[in-house]
Order: sequence, then structure tokens, then C-alpha cells
Amino acid sequence: MADKSKQGLSLPSYRLRIERVKIKEFVEAIGDPNPIYVDPEAAISQGYRDTPCPPTFATMAFQEFTGAYFKAFEELGIPLEKVLHGEEEYEYLAEIYPGDTLNCTMTFESIVEKTTKSGKMDLITLHTTFNNQNGQEVIRARSLIIERK
Repeated sequence: MADKSKQGLSLPSYRLRIERVKIKEFVEAIGDPNPIYVDPEAAISQGYRDTPCPPTFATMAFQEFTGAYFKAFEELGIPLEKVLHGEEEYEYLAEIYPGDTLNCTMTFESIVEKTTKSGKMDLITLHTTFNNQNGQEVIRARSLIIERK
């Protein structure tokens, strides 16, 4: 059962360096043929200063590179086998480019118990801010995690 006393708690921030090769691997893996993600000249011709990260790159980086969700589950005392991913939403505030370093801070925004036909569950909303090396907020992420009881 999620530790409701953790509501409002922010986990220690973590840093994520954006690497050009990781962007390239990502767009190849998802089959995105848009050249702006791998060719600096194509990106510049479209008004970017370099190859931007594709919008869905943040999800992969957020979940895979940092293990942030696993740290959150551990902090809340939730066994992984009880976890379902409910929703994910992003608000993009600025472009992210190779060489940027993001400072990411996750906060337990809310923890609410709900009763359904199949039993009780906790709905945990995680809010994460991503600021670049200049302190500019570039992404706000909100994730809904469901703990089955």
C-alpha cells in the first residue's frame, strides 16, 4: 500500500545529459524518418539551432535512463508487481537539444485511494519538472500510477 505520508515529497533531483547518438538510436527504433532529428543541416533549415529531441524521447529518457519510476515505487513502498501505468502527459515548454543537461525533479503530487468493482487501489500522481542547464523549464510531466491492492 502506498505510503500516503509521502504526498508532497520531492525525490532527490537527477541529471540527464542529452546525447546525439541516443536521439539517433531512438528515432531509428521508432522508425521516424524525419531528418530534423539526425541531420543538423536539415534541422537548421527548418528553424532549429540543432537536431531537436523528438517529443516522445522524454518518456524513454525519463523511464529508462534514470530508473526514476523504480525509485518512486521504492520510496512509496509499492511492490513492482502491484503497479499499473495509468496515464502520461507532457507539457513542452522549450526545445531540447544534444548537449543539454536536464535537471529532473519528481514530486508525489497526490495519493488517493479509490474503490472499484474489482477492489481498492491507490491512484498516485507524479509530477516531474525538467530544467535545462540554464535553469529554463523545458518539460512538465504528469504520470498516473495505479497500485492494485
